[in-house]
Amino acid sequence: MLEYAEQSAREAGYRFIKLYTNEAMAENISLYPRIGYSETHQAEEKGLKRVYMVKSLA
Repeated sequence: MLEYAEQSAREAGYRFIKLYTNEAMAENISLYPRIGYSETHQAEEKGLKRVYMVKSLA
């Protein structure tokens, strides 16, 4: 699913793609850097601790 989203974003001319995951999702947090995402920041919204990430599509 991520590959499809990334390819669609590239085709639409986007240079970056962003996502967030819940801090408790350890598997996601370890996976995303392995496929090119970098953490940008963490924030709490509506009681949920989120980890925000970005990936260059260049």
